Amino acid sequence: MSWVLAIDFGTSNTSAAHRIGPDRVESLPLTHTSNLMPSAVYVDPHGTVSTGEVAVNRATVDPAGYVAAPKAHVAAGTVPVRGHHLPVAAAIAAVLRTVHTRALQAHNNQAPAAVVLTHPEAWSGRELAVLREAATSAGLGGHVSLISEPRAAAFYYYSRRHDAKIVEGSTIAVFDFGGGTLDVAVLTATDDWTFEVLRAGGDNALGGKNLDAAVSRWVERHLADENPGLAAWLRSPAGLDARRTLDDQIRRAKELLSEAPSATIRIVADGAQMTVTLTRDEFEQLIEPQITRGVRLAAQVLREAGVDRGGVQALFLTGGSSRIPYVHRRLAELGPIATLDDPKTVVAKGAAGFVAGGRATDPAALRAIEVFQREPAPPSRAPIPAPMVAGPPAPGPAPVPERSRTPLVVAGTALAMVLAAAGVYFLFDGGEAPAATSTVDTAAAAVGAPPATSDSTYVSEVPEDVLTLLPPKLITSSSSCDKSGFSFEGALQLRCVVTADSSVGKAMGLADGDDQWVTAWRDDQYARSNFIRYRDRTLPGYESRATSSGDRIVNYSTDDTYSSGFETVDRSTGLVLTFSVDSLDQGFTLSTELGFANR
Repeated sequence: MSWVLAIDFGTSNTSAAHRIGPDRVESLPLTHTSNLMPSAVYVDPHGTVSTGEVAVNRATVDPAGYVAAPKAHVAAGTVPVRGHHLPVAAAIAAVLRTVHTRALQAHNNQAPAAVVLTHPEAWSGRELAVLREAATSAGLGGHVSLISEPRAAAFYYYSRRHDAKIVEGSTIAVFDFGGGTLDVAVLTATDDWTFEVLRAGGDNALGGKNLDAAVSRWVERHLADENPGLAAWLRSPAGLDARRTLDDQIRRAKELLSEAPSATIRIVADGAQMTVTLTRDEFEQLIEPQITRGVRLAAQVLREAGVDRGGVQALFLTGGSSRIPYVHRRLAELGPIATLDDPKTVVAKGAAGFVAGGRATDPAALRAIEVFQREPAPPSRAPIPAPMVAGPPAPGPAPVPERSRTPLVVAGTALAMVLAAAGVYFLFDGGEAPAATSTVDTAAAAVGAPPATSDSTYVSEVPEDVLTLLPPKLITSSSSCDKSGFSFEGALQLRCVVTADSSVGKAMGLADGDDQWVTAWRDDQYARSNFIRYRDRTLPGYESRATSSGDRIVNYSTDDTYSSGFETVDRSTGLVLTFSVDSLDQGFTLSTELGFANR
């Protein structure tokens, strides 16, 4: 009997599903005890690659060969291992090959009729090319499809909920809270079983591991107060194995607190032991900054998609971290919550069902997936053939034609119009650009981006297009500036995380752990046109208290939900920055610190 395999290759964990009947889609066990396997790889000194739990186990004695999250390196194209650079496609191929081999074992070595791989909605053509290359190297078969994670999740939700009906134009959101990342997407139903993404955003530095870290700090504080000697020993090289055991206990306690009012964590090390009890109320207080950060991201993505409060039919939660009751309660402020089955596997199940149901051949459905053919190759247990490359990172895969990005369901004035509808807007003078930005044109040209002119229409395509334009103070005050998605007009966006202990964070008065996001992109035409709209007050319902001269302008509004929304544009470089803050005062401070405003 023909069958279909779907693989959801995640940052921390990978899941898979198979279609084993006309309407029967099930998770595929990837270990003896779980439907998940770690997405990790381990490369031994001879170049042989192990994956999953085996990789995690071998890393305990030889961490130099361990890569915990190959997916996090897709944009770079290579992964540093043992002083060399392993092509990231080779690392991903090893994980895909392991899943494929286990799937074949479950089907008497009969090859699947089709394979579908999931990916973040925001991945560019370059990143999708890495996934294609990995699929080819893994020998997955002749017919491979790619589908974005939120589309697969949306399909699964509607296909399995008999009481959920698709109404053309209805809007849902997908909140994918995994072990290492958070992704949020807003989708609208177009026609039968087809969804288009209005807006997608993510935080590559927020996931279940951040919650584990919050609990870990709480345990360390208790240890420091009650047994400082044990605390010091755990931090020493001799305490490494005990520390790993403690980390596992912390993760298990976190998961237990989704079902029980308290959980016990036992620390055994260096001939001593200690037990601490964490209640659910204490746990929620510990993770409140991280969950608030996630809720703000979801609120921002909804706002940027033009979706008002109450305009979402359902907020669908996926990813293991979405099981936490506190996450449910906080997100319920944005819309009705919908969950179904195991949130860790719904993306894989949705992908398998979408393709297995024959919809991959429907003209409407073809807009949602990409199919590519290749000659089938038998699975191999041999080491990954791609060699590690010494020296600087190898360049990423050659650019490929981009698939059409999501249709422009929201009008072209994009974020400016969305924000304008939210409330009253004001302007203040950005003044002249600081001297530090005078080298922007040269830097941008160095990475192939044309300079901004009075009629240029360039939009950022690679991270360097944005990084070269950012104020230096933003870069030095941020823990990361990673790709987060695309603007309505298709410009690649970065999200910089300003830390509380940086100079900008201190000026804003950020509390410990309460980081500030700034989303940045380049769009020459958007920056010029919105500069004029803001300056001349031509947006509907627009009022202002000041005008602007010079090439930089700041636009801001307040609402009655979570925050105040700010957008700054620089028409001389095409740089656009957006951020939401708790108060106008914080927004003014951030704008001033970055050189876009004078208080």
